[in-house]
Amino acid sequence: MISSTLLPMAISARRIGLVGLLSAALSLSTFYPAIADDDRSQPKPSAKIEFKKAKEKFKSEIDAYKSAIKAREEAREKINETFKATIKKATADAKAALLNATTAEQKLIIMNTLKNARTAAVAIRDAALAALGSMPTPPVEPKKDAKGRTLAP
Repeated sequence: MISSTLLPMAISARRIGLVGLLSAALSLSTFYPAIADDDRSQPKPSAKIEFKKAKEKFKSEIDAYKSAIKAREEAREKINETFKATIKKATADAKAALLNATTAEQKLIIMNTLKNARTAAVAIRDAALAALGSMPTPPVEPKKDAKGRTLAP
């Protein structure tokens, strides 16, 4: 029979052993997945190089996009300036002709001519704007996912 003084020591030794075993098991179970996660979370050198190349390509595409937008805007402004000048000239010509017109029939012909000139100017402007085509599409910036890998654009 075990004496009453030895019994608490045996239980406490058993508890210490059990606590030590559990702590060792927990530390090992968290240690190995941490190593595996570290391996995957670090981007490989080739992924870094690919991302760097994608960034450089994006920068050149942005420059080309900005140039295309600027050229399109300049062409649009020139088309609108030409349209305004055409309308202004047609209006001035009609006003000058109206000063010399004496009959209602002459005035009607002048006003119809002005209307036709405006309609033609609008059609020419619309055709020129349509010839510019649609707006250039902006390039897509390359991104990395949460683990540091590059995603395809």
